[in-house]
Amino acid sequence: MPFIKRLFSWALSGPRVWFWLFFVVFIFLLLVYKSLVPVTDNPQDYVLPDNKSSADAPRAPRLASNQTAEEVDQAELSADESDAEARFTIIDPLQQIETVKAPIPAIEYVIKSGDTLGRIFSRLGLSRESMYAVLEADQEYLVLEPLIPKDKFTFKIDEKGELLQITRRLDVSKSVSYVRHGRGGFTYEEQIKPIRYTQTVIHSKITSSFYLSAKKIGLSDANILMIHDVLQGRVNFRKDLRVDDTFDVVVKKGSIDGIRVGETQLEALQITVKGQTYRAFFHSDGRFYDQDGNSLTPALLRWPTKQEYRISSSFNANRLHPITGHPAPHNGVDLATPSGTEVLATGDGIVTRVANHKYAGKYVVVNYTGPYGSRFLHLNKVLVKQGQQVKRGQVIALSGNTGRTTGAHLHYELHVRGRPVNPMTAQIPTTQSVPQSQRQEYDANVQQWIEMMTSKAAEKPYNI
Repeated sequence: MPFIKRLFSWALSGPRVWFWLFFVVFIFLLLVYKSLVPVTDNPQDYVLPDNKSSADAPRAPRLASNQTAEEVDQAELSADESDAEARFTIIDPLQQIETVKAPIPAIEYVIKSGDTLGRIFSRLGLSRESMYAVLEADQEYLVLEPLIPKDKFTFKIDEKGELLQITRRLDVSKSVSYVRHGRGGFTYEEQIKPIRYTQTVIHSKITSSFYLSAKKIGLSDANILMIHDVLQGRVNFRKDLRVDDTFDVVVKKGSIDGIRVGETQLEALQITVKGQTYRAFFHSDGRFYDQDGNSLTPALLRWPTKQEYRISSSFNANRLHPITGHPAPHNGVDLATPSGTEVLATGDGIVTRVANHKYAGKYVVVNYTGPYGSRFLHLNKVLVKQGQQVKRGQVIALSGNTGRTTGAHLHYELHVRGRPVNPMTAQIPTTQSVPQSQRQEYDANVQQWIEMMTSKAAEKPYNI
C-alpha cells in the first residue's frame, strides 16, 4: 500500500498531471465517437458531410450483374452532369415579367416672338418632310399660321422621333390637330367644347363721339362697324348724333367654366336720334333686319371677279386624296383666271389677314358684316392691308400663280360662321325680308329684345 500511494503521488505531481488529464479526455471522446458512428465493413458507405439532404447526396456506384465497370462509370458521369446542370441553371425572375413600353409624353411648346414653324420643327428635331406634309394639309384650313406669341402647340412623336400629331389651341373652346395617317400624310381634326352663352343688355348715352361711347361700354371695332353698316342711310353718325342721345344694345357672350370665349356678338340695337328711334335685330340666317323684317344687311356678290370665269375645280367638302384615300377637302372653288385678274371683295368688311403660305401662296382673308367671310388664295399681288375696311366690289388683289399650283387661277372661299360653304350655291344676303316660314321665330326674338332694351333687364343666361 505505501508503494501504491507513492506511485499515485508521483504520477500526479508536477507536469505529469496534464498528461493524465489529456489521456482521460481522449478516452472519453473515443467512447462518445464509437457510440455515435455505426461500424461498417463497406468503405463506400463513408461519405463526406454536405449541406444537402440525404436525398440530394451523390449515390455510390452499384455494379449490377449485367453491367461492366465502364458502363457504371458512364452512367455515373451522366448523372453528375445532370446534377451539375440542375445546380447551376439560374432563372432570372425579371425574365418572367412582361415588358411594357411607357408612352412617350407629348411636347408642349409655347410660341415665342420670332418663331417660325421651320425653327420650331428644327428645335424639336422633327424632319422638314413632316413639316411640309402638315403644311400641305393646312392649305385648305390655314389654322397653323400666323404664329402668335404665347399660343400653345402640342407635338406627339413616336419612338423613332417622327411626328404623329400637331395640335394648336385656338382658344379655350377649340383646338385643331393634324394627325398622321398610314400613308405619311396628315388629316385635319377638331376638338370643340360646348360654350355657355349669356345675353346682356347695355344702356348708354353719347358722351362725345359714337365710336368712343361704344368702345367705353365694351363694344369691339367689328361691332361698331356693323352698327354703322346696318343703320347707314338712316343715321348720320357724324352729323346727327348729340351728347346725351341714348343707345341700347343686346350682346351675347360665351364662356367655358367661367372663362370668356370668343368675341362679343351683337344681337339687337336701338338708338334714338332727334326723338326718332331706330332698331336692328339679328336673325338666325346671320343678317340684320328691322322690326318689320326688312333686310338691313348689305348683299354679297356671288362672284369675286368682274366677269364669270370657268370653274376649274369645284367645291368638295368630302373629297378624298387620290393616293391615300384619306379626307382632303377642297374648301373653295378654283376659277381659271389669267394672272393679273382683278379680285373683288364680295361684301363690306374688314381685312383680317394678309399672309404668304408655302402651298396657298399669297392670300387675303376678309370678314364681312354678319357671319360671312372670304379667302382669296394664290394671288400675284395684294392691294390691301390687314385692318383695312373694304367695300363690296372693291379691288383688293390681283390673281396669280403663287404657292403650289398647276397653273394660274384664283382659289375663292366663302365661310359662314367660320365654316366653308360652296360660294356658288350658298344662300347669301340677297333677300329683302325674313321668309314667312321664319317670321314666328323672328317676331318672338324681336319682342323679347325690345322689352330688354326698354327696361332695366339684367343678364339672362342660356345655353345653345
